[in-house]
Amino acid sequence: MFLGKYSHTIDSKGRLIIPAKFRDEIGAQKLVVAPWWEGDLTVFTQDGFREYIRSLDELQGSAEARRRIKRFITSGADECRLDAQGRILLNQSLRDYAHLSGDVVLTGNMDSFEIWNPEIWAKTESLLSNADEMRDELESLKQMM
Repeated sequence: MFLGKYSHTIDSKGRLIIPAKFRDEIGAQKLVVAPWWEGDLTVFTQDGFREYIRSLDELQGSAEARRRIKRFITSGADECRLDAQGRILLNQSLRDYAHLSGDVVLTGNMDSFEIWNPEIWAKTESLLSNADEMRDELESLKQMM
């Protein structure tokens, strides 16, 4: 599982050190880095990415909408591997999409982890700081099931 929050830096070549706890989870697997909904990047193991993309086919709604969502995610995604120093190389288009240079924040999300511009993360994190609101949101989602 990918858990926790870490601050790291992208070097001038676009390389990012992945936290040791995340590297343990990754092992020798390839990774897929994809543009995500809130202007961040989400990183899956290759198997986890395949599973996520397959799960989109099970969603209710139009096939056209599912295809657009899959295109959004997969057309901007990139495969990579950890190098010997535990880094990944983020291509320029992904860095541009997420406004990444210098300092970044990595956040665990169970089966994936996210890479954030620190300013965007701060705004997102502020929405998560009220436990009562989060509880109410969870209860609302449970009622939809």
